[in-house]
Amino acid sequence: MSTRLTIFESLQAPVPPQLPPWEQNPWSTVQQASIHSDWGLYLSRQRRFSSALGYVNNSLDLSPFDARALMRRSQLKRTIGQAPEALKDCTKAENLLLMQQPPVINPHVSLEVSDALYESNRLEDANINLHGHLRRFSSVKAAPGINRLNVLGENFHDALSEETTVPIQRLVKRMMNKLANQPKELKDPCDVVSVMEKEEKYLSPLVKARRDRYFQIYNSTYLNRAWVDVEFLKNLRNDPNVQPKHCKESSVHLKKLLDFNDKSTRTLTKMLHTRCPMYTQHQQKFPSEALYNKQKDENLYRIQYQTRRNIYKVLRTIRLLIRAGELDKLTLYIEGVMGDYITTKTHRIMPWKFEFTNEVYNYLGLARINEYKIPKNATVLEGRQRLLILFGLPFKESKDTKGPNTMNLPRTNTTDPDPIAEKFIKHVARLENRMRFAEYPLERAYLLHELAQALLDNNSFDAACSTARRALDEATKCNSDVWSFLSLMVICKSHAILGKIEREKATLTEAFKLAKKMKNLDLCLFIDVCLRVNSEEMDLKKLIHYDWSLKRQKRQSLA
Repeated sequence: MSTRLTIFESLQAPVPPQLPPWEQNPWSTVQQASIHSDWGLYLSRQRRFSSALGYVNNSLDLSPFDARALMRRSQLKRTIGQAPEALKDCTKAENLLLMQQPPVINPHVSLEVSDALYESNRLEDANINLHGHLRRFSSVKAAPGINRLNVLGENFHDALSEETTVPIQRLVKRMMNKLANQPKELKDPCDVVSVMEKEEKYLSPLVKARRDRYFQIYNSTYLNRAWVDVEFLKNLRNDPNVQPKHCKESSVHLKKLLDFNDKSTRTLTKMLHTRCPMYTQHQQKFPSEALYNKQKDENLYRIQYQTRRNIYKVLRTIRLLIRAGELDKLTLYIEGVMGDYITTKTHRIMPWKFEFTNEVYNYLGLARINEYKIPKNATVLEGRQRLLILFGLPFKESKDTKGPNTMNLPRTNTTDPDPIAEKFIKHVARLENRMRFAEYPLERAYLLHELAQALLDNNSFDAACSTARRALDEATKCNSDVWSFLSLMVICKSHAILGKIEREKATLTEAFKLAKKMKNLDLCLFIDVCLRVNSEEMDLKKLIHYDWSLKRQKRQSLA
C-alpha cells in the first residue's frame, strides 16, 4: 500500500522541464558572478559606466560577499561622482578581508578607502586613514600613501594657512551673524497638532541679481569656461518647454537626466571648493593688495561708464517713443527698463538713481496726460455715453433693454484659463512684487496707478478705485501733481462706469484744481467739459426721479 502511494505521489509531483543544451547553464553561482564582474570591468574601460554598474550589481546579487566585486563597484561609483556610496562598498570589502582566516590586509583596498574619504570631502578622516596605512605598510607600498598625504597637506595649507586668516575671520563673523539672526522656534502651548504656516520669503531683484552673479563667479572659478554649460543646464531645468506636462514618459526621463547632471556638477564643484576655497583662489589670483584694489577700481569705473551710456540711450529711446505717439510701446519699455535693469543697480553704480527715476516717470506721466483731449464725436451722443467717450472707455448698447442709458460692458471671466486672464494675473503679480521693494514714493505711485489701471481693464471697478486712492496718497507724499491727476482720472473712470455721478462730480472738481495748478489749458478745458456733461447727467437723473415721484403720487391719490 505504501509503495502505491509513493508511486502516486511521484506521478503528481512537478517534473522539471527538459531544457535544450544551449539553454542549460553549466556554471556555478560563483563563476556567473565572476563573469558579470569581468563584463563590468570591460564596460567601464569603454566608459559605459551605467551598463558597467548594472553588471557589477548583478555580480553582487549572485555573490554578495565578493570583495573584488565590491572594490570594482566602489571604483565605478567614484568615477560617476558617488563617493559616499563608494565609501560604503570599499569599507565593506575591507571588513570582509579582515574577517577571513587569516586576515588579509590589502594596500589597494586601504588606498581605495582613503580616496573615497577624500572625494567625500572628509579630509581629516582621509588623513587619519592614510597615517594608519603608513603604519601597516612600508617601502614601495607606502609611496602612494605618502603622495596622497602631500596633497592633503597642500589642501590644509590652502584652507587654513596664515595668509588666509583675515578672510576666514570674515567668513566666521558672517556665519555667526547669520545664525544669530535666524528666528528661534517657539513651542506652541496648544496641544492640537496643526500645520504651522510658513511665511513666504520674497527676494528683491537686486538680491536675485547678486545670487546669479555669485553663481556665475563660483562656477567660472572652478570650471573655467564650462560655466556657460552650467548656466545653460540651469536654464533647461527651469524651462517648462523642456519638460511638458502632456509628455509623461519623456518628461520623467528628461527630468531625471537633468537632475543627475546638475547633481554631478554640484558634487564636482563642491569637491574642488573643499580642496581650495574661494578666498584662497582669490588670494592666488591677486597676491598683492594694491593689484587687487587697482583691478576693483577699474571694474567699478567700467561698470559706471557703461551704465551711464545705457541710461542716456534709454532717455533717447523714451523721447523718440513720445514723439512717435507710441504710448503702449513706451509703457512696456519703461516697465522693462525700470523693473529689470534699474532695480539691479545700487547707488554706488548710479549716484543719480533718484533723479533718473523721477525723470523717467515724469516723462511717462506727461505723455499720458496729453491723451486726455476732447474727441471729435463727443457732442453726438447723450450724457453717460458721452462721458465714457471722453475718458476713452469702450461701451456697447444693449439690444434687450429699452432704456437708452443702459450699458452692457463685456466682463472677462478670470476662472477660464484664457491667455488674457493669465496675462492679467502675471502682470498684477509682477506689480505687487515690485511694490514690496519700491524705494521712492513716486515709484510706488506709478506702480499703484498701473495696478489700478489693470484692475479697471479687468472690470474690477471698486478695487481699481481703492487702489487709485492709494496711488493718490503716494503721489501727494512726493508732491507729484502729474501722477495725482492720473490717479484721479482712474477714479473718475470707475465712477463713470458704475454711474456714481455725485462722486464723479467731487473727483472732477479735485482734478480741475490740479489742472489749474499745472497751468495746462487743454486739461482745464477737458475737465470743464467733463463737469458739464456730468451736470447734465445729474439734471437728467433729477428729472427722472421727479417724474417717478409724480407718478407715485398719482397712483396713491387714485388708490
